[in-house]
Amino acid sequence: MTVLVGRMPGSDPGAGALVLGARLARALGGPLVVCTVTMPGERLVDESVPAVDGVEVETTAIEDRSVPGGLARAAHAHGASVVVLGDAPPGPGSVGARLARAADVPVALAGATTRDGPVTRVTCAFGGGRHAGRVLAAAVDLARRTGAPLRVASFGPRRGPTVPPEAGLRAEEIVVEQWREQMVAAQRAGLTELGVGDAETVAVAETTVEDAVAHLGWDDGEILVVGADAAGTATRVLLGDPGAAVLRTAPVPVVLTPGTTTL
Repeated sequence: MTVLVGRMPGSDPGAGALVLGARLARALGGPLVVCTVTMPGERLVDESVPAVDGVEVETTAIEDRSVPGGLARAAHAHGASVVVLGDAPPGPGSVGARLARAADVPVALAGATTRDGPVTRVTCAFGGGRHAGRVLAAAVDLARRTGAPLRVASFGPRRGPTVPPEAGLRAEEIVVEQWREQMVAAQRAGLTELGVGDAETVAVAETTVEDAVAHLGWDDGEILVVGADAAGTATRVLLGDPGAAVLRTAPVPVVLTPGTTTL
């Protein structure tokens, strides 16, 4: 189960990306490949990387006019199960956003807070959309391979468009509770379909989706699995509403799964 870490020529592969890549390589039991994408004809300088404890590390380079396109080709050539980048949450036009469209494997974003050590928990951001079952399957697969417990979480704002301010707090609470019940029921149905009976399920509603994400406790060694829908604008990651807010706010590394593969 090869893990591919992407980097730009002449740059550090990114401490966060290398650390997350090593964590995943150990958990998945495969080698780590650090791949540099160069423009056609560009001279490649020394691309050595530091040794990583307990992981076989290989360096490689590929020519392509597009960094996401080159990484997608490299992932296919090496049979990678996941591509790791040092990106913060991907915005329009970012390498992470474009790669999520170009690759048919999950894309892991290390961010700035990645720490070394085992994966302590896998959380699936469950939105209930048409790809929810496939994204949940990817999270279940990752949890099984890493031996980490699984949590399925849905996030929402407390006041939706169907609850006007004048309706009062009681009406708002009723709507929020109905939403919680519906989401947890959908989570459990999805888990049952996958043969999983021991996962934690939770639906959190706060003033904003960002507050809901912050309100849920997170472990240092946790990984969040989120679905990335490639429909729509070419460089935009569409996670539905409130998926984009979850992606922006997550305090742990994120795995964007295209909804068609597992790890």
